[in-house]
Amino acid sequence: MMWAMVWTVWPFSSPGLRVGLFLLVAATSLAPTLARAQLSYTAHFEMEKSSYLLGEPIFCTFVIRNTGSRVFAFRYRSPSRVLVRDYEQEPSFQVTGRGGRKLPDPAPRPCGGTQGTVVYGSVTLPPGQTESERWLLNEWARFTGPGRFQVRAGRRLALLEIDPKSGRFSEKPAAFALALEEMSFELQLSTPAQVAAAFQPYLAQINNTKDHDPAEGVLVVTTLPQSFFFQQLVDMANSVKPDRWDRREALAGLARLGTPEAWRAILKLASGDEPPAPSARTESKDQAEDPVRSYAVLLLAEKADAAFLSTLIEMLRTSPEPLRGEVLRALGFFSDARAYQTLFGNLHSAATADRMNSILGLKNLGTKEVIPALLAMLNDPEPQVRQVADFALEGVTGHKTGLSTEPSRPESARLADAWHAWWREHGGSFSPARPAACHEW
Repeated sequence: MMWAMVWTVWPFSSPGLRVGLFLLVAATSLAPTLARAQLSYTAHFEMEKSSYLLGEPIFCTFVIRNTGSRVFAFRYRSPSRVLVRDYEQEPSFQVTGRGGRKLPDPAPRPCGGTQGTVVYGSVTLPPGQTESERWLLNEWARFTGPGRFQVRAGRRLALLEIDPKSGRFSEKPAAFALALEEMSFELQLSTPAQVAAAFQPYLAQINNTKDHDPAEGVLVVTTLPQSFFFQQLVDMANSVKPDRWDRREALAGLARLGTPEAWRAILKLASGDEPPAPSARTESKDQAEDPVRSYAVLLLAEKADAAFLSTLIEMLRTSPEPLRGEVLRALGFFSDARAYQTLFGNLHSAATADRMNSILGLKNLGTKEVIPALLAMLNDPEPQVRQVADFALEGVTGHKTGLSTEPSRPESARLADAWHAWWREHGGSFSPARPAACHEW
């Protein structure tokens, strides 16, 4: 058995910093091994400019070049951040400022993936060709003032080669392109006119109906919303061309903008007072309008402004499922007597779904005062309601019971007795746990 070893080096912009990868391949003869193993490439990150204006989009570009004689491929997705830590092709960026202090991460807590659509595909790179991807650095770091900043970027990208037997790209990676980069740039003070000018190319891309994939423009204007294109975001949320972007991305942009006017726009869309244009609908209302309205309700719940409550409670009177259930669960994030009364009242609803979602709303409240009501729901005639009540009690108290997935009525009765006994013993000294980092929807 003979071994061939190929050394591939990636250049970096930092002086003196180089990283290499060994590809160690077993073979019966040296020449065939080299033919299969010699994937040669360079991979690195680079800043597009050395100086930016405060408020403008800051992009970092990943560049990979095929420097060998064999074709290879890699999987591609739209370049927006995904909050899944173990996604192997996700780049990482860490930005530090003066004194090595890490800049705050503007993303929500890592409770899962981003809201919206991530498009997957593949890129085939013949010898001599280069592929680049632009990543919006503002998704990883919040820039609030001028200064000099350091960026540490990294990525591990699986490369695939053609299987000589099938003629298709292999499922198993032939190699991994590794890129580690240390870069720096300057951020300078800007005027409102300069910031407005920096966003014009991205707004123009969105408004150009002949551009069928304005993903980068959408990413920029929804990640870094500005008050001067507030109406643009509203129009995108009520788009006549929903196939060009996910309308929920525009809602997220309005929430990031965070002005009273922006929140009023989200509230109007949640309530259905401003329905999308006819061409934005499909034949199924559940498939078109409800996901967008549901996301608007989620955003309102995360904000938890008492000014939203009257509209949300009124929506219970007019909304069908599943939106009605999402409103009930959302009420659990409002510390307001009107939310409590609505949730307690719907525990007596004739609709099973209302009772279940009201229980989940009380779980979201997470206070000691909801426990007696949850204990009472352990005696509900519907088994799924009893299961949800047990789940909610576990969530609020941290106490586990081990209820089976399909409990019989006698088992549910024994469970209720056990919960009541536990509460008699612990109720006097009980304090709810701190709220979970991730809301459960």
